[in-house]
Amino acid sequence: MKIKHCRELIITLISLTFFISCDYGTKKIAKSEISDKEYDFGEISISDSIVHSFFIKNSSTTPLKIYEVASSCGCTTTNFTKTNIGLNEHASIQVVFKPDRKGYIEKSIIVETNTDPPFNVFYLKGIVK
Repeated sequence: MKIKHCRELIITLISLTFFISCDYGTKKIAKSEISDKEYDFGEISISDSIVHSFFIKNSSTTPLKIYEVASSCGCTTTNFTKTNIGLNEHASIQVVFKPDRKGYIEKSIIVETNTDPPFNVFYLKGIVK
């Protein structure tokens, strides 16, 4: 199971790297501020689900663009509010986690933006009983 999840994450990262390398030279670089990249949901039942929002703030005059948001597995879905964020504005990335197994869980959410580096990784962690 763990190898399958690692394989999915590697394929996602390679795909995102390919897409960004095709057009990276023409993008304007923005600066972002992220207050919290990790959310520990504690202990939940396998029948529960978790909903959490991560926030990205644009701290530059260049519009911050969200190109892609991907999760490390099918049990984690994402939704984001904006694709173009102006100076001092925030974007919300909502994550919904529906457990598919018991035990310690660590899920990653990869956000591709026009920042340097272009990828930000967020984490959901906790125990499913």
